[in-house]
Amino acid sequence: MTGKPAPRRGAVPIPGVRKRNRARRGLPTGRAAGLAVTACGLAVGCAAAATPAAAGRPVAASAARAPFVYVADTSRNEISQFGSLGSGALRPLTPKTVPSGPGPYDVAVSPQGTSVYVVDGSGNAAGEVSQYTINPATGKLTPKSPKTVPTAKGPSGIIAVAPDGKNAYVPDDTAKAISQYTISPATGKLTPMTPKTVADPGGNKVGPTGIKVAPDGRYVYITNTKLCIAPKGHKCTSTTNGNANTVSVFRISPATGALSARPVQTVATGQNPQMIMIAPDGKSAYVTGTDDNTIWAYSINPATGKLTPLSPATVATGKGPHDLAITPDGKNLYVVTVANDTVSQYRINPYTGALSAKPASTAATMVHPEAIVLAPNGNNAYVTSGNDSVLAQFAISPATGKITPLSPATVTLPSGSLGLAITPAK
Repeated sequence: MTGKPAPRRGAVPIPGVRKRNRARRGLPTGRAAGLAVTACGLAVGCAAAATPAAAGRPVAASAARAPFVYVADTSRNEISQFGSLGSGALRPLTPKTVPSGPGPYDVAVSPQGTSVYVVDGSGNAAGEVSQYTINPATGKLTPKSPKTVPTAKGPSGIIAVAPDGKNAYVPDDTAKAISQYTISPATGKLTPMTPKTVADPGGNKVGPTGIKVAPDGRYVYITNTKLCIAPKGHKCTSTTNGNANTVSVFRISPATGALSARPVQTVATGQNPQMIMIAPDGKSAYVTGTDDNTIWAYSINPATGKLTPLSPATVATGKGPHDLAITPDGKNLYVVTVANDTVSQYRINPYTGALSAKPASTAATMVHPEAIVLAPNGNNAYVTSGNDSVLAQFAISPATGKITPLSPATVTLPSGSLGLAITPAK
């Protein structure tokens, strides 16, 4: 590997673990020495070539199709676009990339599978959301008009779209607030609400980071942590602010989609919480504690949306847990650990929501994995790297949830990548 990884936001005490922060944009990224894409991996008809041609006839090339995957290439200000082959392996669309705004970070697809939203300029003074229309036949992205809408100030980089596709929300670390938007049912375009933002409860030293909307669309869950910029191998000083390292719960207006002016609850969570994931049944929530190497688990009150820590409240992970994903059947949770360069599977208790004490399976990723997304059928996983110019792809056993690399194990990207998203099941 050459080059150095871009820093990650939040305090990370382990050498090699990066942080999401405003210093990410423009930093150089490295390339992996291993995990290279095989020559067959992206060749036209490669997937079909594994099956002998019938009656001497040539094997037809496998066309890339839905689900489509979109990846933020931050250093090049582009979005890479992929279609899926029969095995779940990805193949670049034509063109391979489309332009984005400066420093794209996170990507979200509308529940209808018709629009893509990309948060640009994470942590910068003038953030924005780029918006695109998806061609349903080809998966190709086309910018909407206008191409972008502004965020409050410096977004944390993450975006969440409501399950009904009517609203979107972007945490803003600089403004210490959450930007909120309505989504046109006809065009998918974003329009800032009135008010444009809702204040985050973290105070001046803490800002909102990760965000998820409950499956029933009634509540938003937001992680709050201290913005910390530290070079590789150094540790940020922990904050003593009482609201640091928390999760806040906001009510969503069923009439307007606007968030409540104040959270209905704020609860303690792990050190330097990054991402949060809600179970498909809406009964449990899980938060990565990046600095204490844990996943925090909570039950969700269906009437109030409030969180209660499970017993036990945490499970241990590898070093630097960051992003999370849950299979559509709610049976398995996957977490990427940055310092270990792995993605691990935890089983979810169907009655309590508790996680298995130890990983049921673990697979190696490229250097410094960043984000994970699962296919709509739960049979594949895709993981980005902020450091290496590849996207890792995995198979997931429908019977056991075990995660294993596909062949090829990676596909190439123009540069190190951050967020990614996949179109939903039709």
